[in-house]
Amino acid sequence: MVLAVGVPVTRYLGDEQFGMLNYAAGWVGLFLSMTTLGLEEIVVRDLVRDPEKRDELLGTSFLLRTFGSALMVIVVTLLSWARGNESLTITMVFIFSFAELFRGSNVIDQYYQSRVESRKTVRVQMAQVILSALVKLTMVMLKVDLVWFAAVVGFELIFLSIGYIKVYHLDGLSVLQWKASVKSAKRLMSQAWPLIIFGFALFIQARVDQVMIGDILSKVYGREFGNKEVGQYSVALKMIEALGFISVVLQKSLAPAITGAKNRSEELYRDRLLNQYRLMFLMFLVTSIPLFFLAEPIIVLLYGEQFRPAGILLSLFAVRLFFTNMGVGKISFITNENLFRYSLLTAIVGATINIVTNYYLIETYKAKGAIVATIVSFTASIFIMDLFFKGTRWNLKIMLLAMITFWKIHKVK
Repeated sequence: MVLAVGVPVTRYLGDEQFGMLNYAAGWVGLFLSMTTLGLEEIVVRDLVRDPEKRDELLGTSFLLRTFGSALMVIVVTLLSWARGNESLTITMVFIFSFAELFRGSNVIDQYYQSRVESRKTVRVQMAQVILSALVKLTMVMLKVDLVWFAAVVGFELIFLSIGYIKVYHLDGLSVLQWKASVKSAKRLMSQAWPLIIFGFALFIQARVDQVMIGDILSKVYGREFGNKEVGQYSVALKMIEALGFISVVLQKSLAPAITGAKNRSEELYRDRLLNQYRLMFLMFLVTSIPLFFLAEPIIVLLYGEQFRPAGILLSLFAVRLFFTNMGVGKISFITNENLFRYSLLTAIVGATINIVTNYYLIETYKAKGAIVATIVSFTASIFIMDLFFKGTRWNLKIMLLAMITFWKIHKVK
């Protein structure tokens, strides 16, 4: 559905306007850790361990995330203005960031994740995708201005928020029962602060490419060229993110079972981690091998000759999907081992390598250089860093074992 709608929207906007839209989204994306505050995995874990603290956990998390989102609106808009961005870009940055104020209701989704009942909130998400698709298609037919495509993001999050609250109430629960606790807030933030920095570094690693491509190439070749290159890069990125979302859904679905296994048996826990990594690697093989060879004709068929360069980029992104899948799977290991400071270090190392490598590669190799830089940084942060710490080497062994025995997936009791 997302792809089906993305094609006419991208064709309508063209590579330059699509690049402008994604440059603004990428700039806001650098600061999204201010809205999540690293609380998502911690809240799910705590709800599994202490379900009787539901109202306090959800209420405190919601308040903290809303405050963080409000702060982000101010920070990203002011920084965008201080950087001298054009007025349209600043307007879209404000719209994208303001929409995040409605993201706090995601705590309801985390509650259902802890109960392995994500199907309830998934229905809301599917409804949001369908409604958003209809709105975007209508906008294309009406030939509306670029800024309205940014505004749709706010509409999507408002709809999700209302839907989550409705599902929550249908189960006989009420957000009015939530309560925020200073003690709980201090406890959550004392555990989450490394994840805030981790999230910031991770979002930089994932989103800084769009910003750096736009900035570096605009200075060298002009703003129009920079926007077009961001547009080509973003087309390929959107397609690969649609595939990468599968691994995120899988990890969130398996997280409660892996956490439960950790409380029962170390052997069971490691076996479930191994199975998860096998699934992640198998998904990479099934999706990426065909995509690597067919990316260019697929892009031309869907988006037209104007976006042929995005096909070459998509082939490279198919390789990056391996690191995305294994990195997402590693979240369960980090959360259950409380290795938040370790994850912070790996994210900082990965982000630093990505930025430095981008700086040297983008001017010469343009968007292709940015993808290579990301692959290099993911290799270091997801795999190589495990070698330097005794408590993480066994996880690296499990990941490697999963890759060479991916066909041995089995049902774990």
